[in-house]
Amino acid sequence: MGKLYLIRHGEVTWNKRACYTGWTDLPLTDNGVSQAVSVAERLKPEPLEAVYCSDLQRAKVTADQIAASHRLTPIVDTDLRELNYGEWEGVQEAQLPVRDPDHYAAWVANPAEVGVPAGESFNQLLARVSQAMSRIMEAHPDGTVAVVAHKSANRVMLCHWLSVNINLYKRTGQDNGAINTVIFNPDRVQVEGINDTCHLSAELVTG
Repeated sequence: MGKLYLIRHGEVTWNKRACYTGWTDLPLTDNGVSQAVSVAERLKPEPLEAVYCSDLQRAKVTADQIAASHRLTPIVDTDLRELNYGEWEGVQEAQLPVRDPDHYAAWVANPAEVGVPAGESFNQLLARVSQAMSRIMEAHPDGTVAVVAHKSANRVMLCHWLSVNINLYKRTGQDNGAINTVIFNPDRVQVEGINDTCHLSAELVTG
């Protein structure tokens, strides 16, 4: 039996502005760094044998904080990246009903199959992130690991593990610096905790 802590990275500026943040490589804000430090402190007592993250710096810097207290070096896996938001990258969600109304309406109705213009669908996101998770679980069947990824990437994995329709992904909260706890066995995956932010002070909790 293994344990996986699935973590969302700390805050970046576009998170505060409710902009779609996919593959743009933004640094953590000061608040985001504090969130990463708090996550690292929360996981310090855990017997982590590895820390994984996407190649985007907001995930890697968060992973660096976690790994440092365990004398580990984060293992980078590009398949853990956030959704490719294509033409919507950096755009505020509130602008899309005016800017791209037809495509946005179709995407909202069925993000699993309808891709972002010049980007990905959620099914495509799940395909690559789940491959990364499978590799990680196979490498640590009886160990404890931390994986730092992204909001939508985490949400589609949680939906997958819980057998929930991906189109309902927004029913799962995923704040900056949140921790999800997953137990995995050869025959099943058990989600024990979702969007845990108890380690963050009230002023550090951001969506």
